[in-house]
Amino acid sequence: MFDSLVLGTHLPSGWLWPAMIFFGLVVFAALLVLLLVGGARFDDHPNVVPSTPVSCAPFSCVTTAPAPS
Repeated sequence: MFDSLVLGTHLPSGWLWPAMIFFGLVVFAALLVLLLVGGARFDDHPNVVPSTPVSCAPFSCVTTAPAPS
């Protein structure tokens, strides 16, 4: 009567270890992402201000707006 309710009777033999390894890899990946994202400081701003190039030789740099006429 209860033989049809057992999970192992419907699955092929040897399914337990691959399923446990796969589940373990999924849990490991989730914990790794949680650790990396949880340790990130998104509100920190970099102290280095990018500098502007001195010369715009190949491009037409307009530093001031033309005077209206």
